[in-house]
Amino acid sequence: MLQFVISKEKYSLCLVNPSKEDVQEVYLKYSGHTTRGNIYYKFEPIQMYIGTLYGESYAILEESNSYNFDTTFNYEVLFVCEEGIVLKKFIRRKMENMITIDAHPFFTNSIWQIEESSNEQIAMEDIIQLVANDIYASKAPVDDPIYQQLIQQSELFEDFLDNLYSEMDSYYRGENRNSLKKWEFTNFIESEYGIQLEHSEGAEIIIANCVALMMKLNLPLPKMAEYFMEYII
Repeated sequence: MLQFVISKEKYSLCLVNPSKEDVQEVYLKYSGHTTRGNIYYKFEPIQMYIGTLYGESYAILEESNSYNFDTTFNYEVLFVCEEGIVLKKFIRRKMENMITIDAHPFFTNSIWQIEESSNEQIAMEDIIQLVANDIYASKAPVDDPIYQQLIQQSELFEDFLDNLYSEMDSYYRGENRNSLKKWEFTNFIESEYGIQLEHSEGAEIIIANCVALMMKLNLPLPKMAEYFMEYII
């Protein structure tokens, strides 16, 4: 789905969403290195967050990328879409493996497309299980095996999970604590599954966490209710 490209006109580095589907929770980073003479140079990694990248659009990440053409760069992007959580990696070896595209519907000039090196889909259940393992945790459980596995796949998961736990706290005692979505979720699981949640601080935390998961992972309410019944209750 998402692609990294460089415009030939202004040498702008862009993240492109060529599909009609919007993607959410977009985390990306890129870094590079080069050798000049006997000296090895490593560039500081750049990380960014985009809340929503709309379908058939692109985001300009750098206005001019031309000074990097004699370098090797690695790119990663993590995002949420209808299919789930996707992690994609790309590599540019100077200009050797760039794909030239002469005509693109989003650009008036030709572009270079950066080669994709891997494409992984992360199971939603991994994130649900991570939260369920310690449902009352206020911060991401860095010692949990699932957390460690995700971080090994990409360090982007560190920000992804930190923001998830901040969102969970927001629905518990922050700006979203009075959100109607909490009432809607509670009403749905009680009516659909015939359970009665007690009025307690623990139940408040659980509902807040479920609603935050639903919003961050772009899950329909019935699907989040299924996860609640399978992993949390």
